[in-house]
Amino acid sequence: MCGRSKAFCGDGCGWCGGAAEHCGTGCQTAFGNCTAGSGSGGGDSGGNPGTISTDGTCAGTKGLLCKGSIYGDCCSSSGYCGSSAAHCGPGCQSNFGNCTTSGDVSTDGSCGKNGKTCKGSSFGDCCSSSGFCGGTTAHCGAGCQSGFGICAAADNISTDGTCGSNGKTCKGSAFGDCCSASGFCGASTDHCGAGCQTNAGTCSGAANNNISTDGSCGKNGKVCKGSTFGDCCSSGGFCGASTDHCGTGCQASFGTCTTAGSDNISTDGSCGKNGKTCKGSTFGDCCSSGGFCGKSTDHCGPGCQTLFGTCTAGAGSISTDGACGKNGKTCKGSTFGDCCSSSGFCGKSTDHCGAGCQSSFGTCTTGAGSVSTDGSCGKNGKTCKGSTFGDCCSANGFCGKSSDHCGTGCQGSFGTCNGAADSLSKDGACGSRNGKTCVGAGFGTCCSSTGYCGSTGSHCGQGCQTGSSSGCFTRNIPTNDGTCGASKGSFTCAGGPFDNQCCSSGGFCGTTSDHCGSGCQRNFGRCN
Repeated sequence: MCGRSKAFCGDGCGWCGGAAEHCGTGCQTAFGNCTAGSGSGGGDSGGNPGTISTDGTCAGTKGLLCKGSIYGDCCSSSGYCGSSAAHCGPGCQSNFGNCTTSGDVSTDGSCGKNGKTCKGSSFGDCCSSSGFCGGTTAHCGAGCQSGFGICAAADNISTDGTCGSNGKTCKGSAFGDCCSASGFCGASTDHCGAGCQTNAGTCSGAANNNISTDGSCGKNGKVCKGSTFGDCCSSGGFCGASTDHCGTGCQASFGTCTTAGSDNISTDGSCGKNGKTCKGSTFGDCCSSGGFCGKSTDHCGPGCQTLFGTCTAGAGSISTDGACGKNGKTCKGSTFGDCCSSSGFCGKSTDHCGAGCQSSFGTCTTGAGSVSTDGSCGKNGKTCKGSTFGDCCSANGFCGKSSDHCGTGCQGSFGTCNGAADSLSKDGACGSRNGKTCVGAGFGTCCSSTGYCGSTGSHCGQGCQTGSSSGCFTRNIPTNDGTCGASKGSFTCAGGPFDNQCCSSGGFCGTTSDHCGSGCQRNFGRCN
């Protein structure tokens, strides 16, 4: 407490703090500084209490506020503005900004009127005027709801890969969300690790420890080294082991490369005078006259440095490894097919040429322009297939990839649905019992011989119904009726209801000396 006693003032006054309610109307000048927050974000050189932070610091002796700052609305326990769990979670200083619990984070892409915030969601940190989470200018710019996420004017997001000292943030940029110590946006360890500027983007010391699980690499921060697709990350951002992946343009920061030239690829967005090339970088293949990598007209047009990347003429080059779209490659005329799918692969099937097909990078046969750009789908005619939010359109009309989106009620006409949503088991019963499938139902991936979903040996072993399952064992299949061995279908006693039992010479599971002694079949259970 400060100023007059609480007994004199009542509950409405006599408390120290740095927010507008402390420093504005009614503030007691005899007992501290009084300056009403302007809310303009400009602040003054003196750092008066109630002023919005312009340098990313908050609270402390200056009493600066995070609410409305470009760094994030939450003031961490250590006095820095941001929007991560470290800023908005335990220790968050509510007197100097917003504090949001994880329970308020949107799980389906909707925000605002339902009380959900986009901060920390998988869809993007900004809540658009129409109530959808995302990270585009449409979400973070005009109409963005600051009470339910981060709002950053489009002018604050880096458009050329530079950040930090120029007041630009990498969060939401096309180059990556991390601002390196040298002031360039990206997603590699060089950008997100030591020296990363937390006030101008996202930072994570383990950014490059994420092994790719879907074959994509580079721009998304995923590495190929140790992946099942191959250790090399191609210039197009795909893991593999061919010359196209490991040779020219291979991204050494995200895997193994076989050519010495890969060491010259820019890892921080700078090029030209430092000897680094943009060809194969995560920022774009063109080196601008100012020495920055990118793929815009400013980078690839007049002044573009041909010795350090691709210039204009190469922008529409034909794909040689099957990748297209985000790497600037076109499928038209490629050996893989003329259509560029929503996920960035060349081909000629309906999946490539239909919904989500990228018409700018090849031929398309149906309305590619109907892909949702704001997370809404269904009644507005937009499809989620190929959207950045997820391929499934939920019953409520939101794009995503969780079971809530892809399961019961999923709108198959506007995206992908798991296992035909209407046929999913709703109570764990499946197969011969009711015709329902376990795949995507949440009860397990196997439908047992008795018609119940699960993932144990009893479900996935002998009698597993393959038409309603995706995880039935194909070898070392556990027995469910006690028969085992070479003469009894080659079922094993291990892993199912007869686990740790012995398979007798006659082909039955048990634990007696007749089962575990002479004649015991070692390949189908334990033996003494």
